Amino acid sequence: MADVKTMTPTQLAAKLAGADNAEKVAKTFVRPYLRRHFARTDEARGTSWVCDADQIKAVTDAYKARKA
Repeated sequence: MADVKTMTPTQLAAKLAGADNAEKVAKTFVRPYLRRHFARTDEARGTSWVCDADQIKAVTDAYKARKA
């Protein structure tokens, strides 16, 4: 995953939890985490969220810590 520069929250969730659980993890962990720690402007509401490398790393680290 180190060479990945961007991905959607659902793609990130699939990397973290597998394809079968991706939508659940995206809704219950990834998106809420992003909203709390990487809030977007009101203008971005309703548009696709594309996570950058820093966001991917932060979510991945937090998810791993939660699972530990």
